[in-house]
Amino acid sequence: MFHPPAWVTGGISTADAEFLADLVAWTEPELVVEIGVAAGTSSAALLYALDQLPGARRALHSVDVRGTCYFNAQYATGAACREMYPERRSLWILDTNADARRLAARFQPGAFDLIFVDGNHSHPWPLLDVLHLAPAAQPAAWIALHDLALPRLYPQFQTYGPAWLFAAWPGEKIAGTGEAENIGIVRLPADLRELCPMALELLERHAWETQPTAWDVELAAVFAPVAEALRPRRRLPGGRRG
Repeated sequence: MFHPPAWVTGGISTADAEFLADLVAWTEPELVVEIGVAAGTSSAALLYALDQLPGARRALHSVDVRGTCYFNAQYATGAACREMYPERRSLWILDTNADARRLAARFQPGAFDLIFVDGNHSHPWPLLDVLHLAPAAQPAAWIALHDLALPRLYPQFQTYGPAWLFAAWPGEKIAGTGEAENIGIVRLPADLRELCPMALELLERHAWETQPTAWDVELAAVFAPVAEALRPRRRLPGGRRG
């Protein structure tokens, strides 16, 4: 079913879609969350994979900060998903003008079985997305990270957030190979506090490619040391920092 419309640019590849489908088949999640939708090709792949699982109806909750595709405002966010896979069985909840922090706040701990992060790739944004979502995930849940090889595969996009996060991850991780080299998965530790040293080191090791706002750096209590390190460098209204 993975045949993106001709108008789509920048969506996941067929190999990425196969990787996600295999991941869903392996983990058998009930609730998948996706950060970054754009045209919705990854949403179509995830929904198709969920529909192949037995048992109760499952759900994909997709979030994007834009109501239209970043590359062509004539198309609504998620429009390709509706073209590619209109007769889905699993529930698809699409939220636009929303982000990881807003999404996680709606759920109790342990709600998410599987997470796909494909939003803002500029460091430290992928790290922040993961830290916002982690408290609402199942213990030891898997997180898929896209665009690990973005700067090499597409030299016009020199953003390294996903690659640096994957490389620094302290626990289990699996990188895609061959044509799926642009995607990989990391596993959350049972104790989320174990992510704090990695996050602090990552924030210091690499120059920030974007400046998060005061809203973005307010993390859950389990990540208090990271939030404390972020606050002096946050962007305040009017463009000020601190």
